[in-house]
Amino acid sequence: MTDQPAGPEVETADLLLRGATVVTMDADRTVYERGYVAVRGQEILSVGADDGDVPRAREVRDLDGHVVLPGLVNCHTHLSNGISRGLFDELPLADWVEKGMWPSLRANTREATYHGARVALAENLLGGVTTTVVGEFGVPARDTLDGVLAAVTESGSRSVVARISVDSADDHDSSQAVPPDVREDIDAALAEVDRLRSGYGSDLLEVVPEALGVLRCSADMVTEFARYARDRGTRMTMHVASSPDERDEAQYRFGKGSVERLHDLGVLGPHLLVAHCVWNDDRERALLAESRTGVSHNPVANLMYASGLAPLSEMLEAGVRVGLGTDGASTNNGQNMWEVMKTAMFLQKSRFGAGWGSAELALELATLGGARAIGMEDRIGSLGAGKRADIVVATLNKPELVPHATWPSNLVYSFSPSAVRTVLVDGRVVVDDGRVVAWEHDDVIAHGNRMALEMDAHTGLARAYRQRSRWRWVGERGGQPAS
Repeated sequence: MTDQPAGPEVETADLLLRGATVVTMDADRTVYERGYVAVRGQEILSVGADDGDVPRAREVRDLDGHVVLPGLVNCHTHLSNGISRGLFDELPLADWVEKGMWPSLRANTREATYHGARVALAENLLGGVTTTVVGEFGVPARDTLDGVLAAVTESGSRSVVARISVDSADDHDSSQAVPPDVREDIDAALAEVDRLRSGYGSDLLEVVPEALGVLRCSADMVTEFARYARDRGTRMTMHVASSPDERDEAQYRFGKGSVERLHDLGVLGPHLLVAHCVWNDDRERALLAESRTGVSHNPVANLMYASGLAPLSEMLEAGVRVGLGTDGASTNNGQNMWEVMKTAMFLQKSRFGAGWGSAELALELATLGGARAIGMEDRIGSLGAGKRADIVVATLNKPELVPHATWPSNLVYSFSPSAVRTVLVDGRVVVDDGRVVAWEHDDVIAHGNRMALEMDAHTGLARAYRQRSRWRWVGERGGQPAS
């Protein structure tokens, strides 16, 4: 790191990243083998070849042997799940909801969601994620989402946080049934969204409504939430066509798939991001593309819960706006977007042959694709003058990234998040030398483990995990539940 004198006759940057390979994701997909990115305030001042004619800057970072990329966009996660990782392994999705999700919601506190979110945010940031799209319940305790929003604000990351609601009173026996204690009145739910938007909304943080799905929410809730989003020029998220159970139940109730049901309700559009969307047909893909509805493809989570193999290739061919997501730490179990990229490519190769896709496509989906899916491509997703300075710097000085000549392939197919050294969001350094700036690393881990134990005292989920194990556990140690 060096200081560079600034002359008054030259436009001056606050920070100059130079000497790195710079991946722009611009319209031509320009890559500067030796390039620079100049940052001033929240924005990128300029990007170009590092040929000696570069802007002056107050701070210069020489990055020979590094790659500079646009920040990754994680289009779907649940941050509070950071302390419930691993608890639901090998459970079918319906059992995860019934035995895991609903009991966890009842035990949640503001403190628990805050510390869970810190764990997940740290993992996202350390892996180069600068934008997260987050879904969180605000019931039964109404202040639990405040804990997540406090952590997001402290972290300095860019986030769209959706407050999830359900109101279905359909009590017939199905995997989509909703317990009475988590159902919400539409007006009360939107009033809470208003409260959270007023209390936490900023240029980096947007609070939006989510109707969980077409089977767990009434048609009135889905349409009213969409009206709310459109009237305020904001967004709305949903879980859609996530599993074979949901596919079959939608056909039973509506005689059509979940996407077509949303079309009938007039809800599809650029304000809407749907997560998973594993089960869709040609007609539904055309509806998604024509309406410019965004889709978060979450291949690792879909595999973990045997939800099905989403038709990524067909969605892209149809022109659907697709980004990538991890899902929460209890349904993935990581927040590793590099793993998501690799899995997304390999799954489609298993369908269409080894020639399908590429590392470059995976990187596009994780950056510009995600930005398009959430309607932010004018601000993030690529590196160019006037764009927000959401930037990732990764070292190539890792065994798994040799040879450097094939670095795009290596980034996607053999990358470790530990190669991420610096992350900027809105021009501010949020990861420096591989450490999250906002919090002490050991504090995040210690408090996360403590809150996980406190949650287990109410839910017993960690003890149940041990009891399902094929191993014989002898004794116990601090930070772990007794079997």
